[in-house]
Amino acid sequence: MALDELHARRLATVIAVFEGALDRVELLLETLQTGSADEPSDFKPEQICRVRERMASVRERLDESAKRFSVRVRKPGPRQVLAAELSRLWVVLENARPERMKGYGREFSPGDKVDWDKMIEGLMSDIKEMRRMLAKKDTKI
Repeated sequence: MALDELHARRLATVIAVFEGALDRVELLLETLQTGSADEPSDFKPEQICRVRERMASVRERLDESAKRFSVRVRKPGPRQVLAAELSRLWVVLENARPERMKGYGREFSPGDKVDWDKMIEGLMSDIKEMRRMLAKKDTKI
């Protein structure tokens, strides 16, 4: 059964997000299994094996769902990936503003607040500049 276009897009997004996350988890598991992680792992090989098996099951279920609903999942292009990553960083920075961190315990001292704001604003400025650079279609920046 083919889905309505909006439902198909949502399912394609769910599948793409899952696949991306599973790919990152797989890389981490590989790092843990080979012992090349920065910190020692307390995961047993059997745990890693079971997680990989479950991940394979999830991938199969996603594939079956895509086929069942006639949804074709396309990997996002580089421009879309970059835009998404920069947007994610923007949200992280917005949530790191002192006024949004009131529930985190002690408030910043006035000097620390000024320095924190400068850091956040500087990083946001960098993100804006990267967005501007990537928005240009020509190669001259």
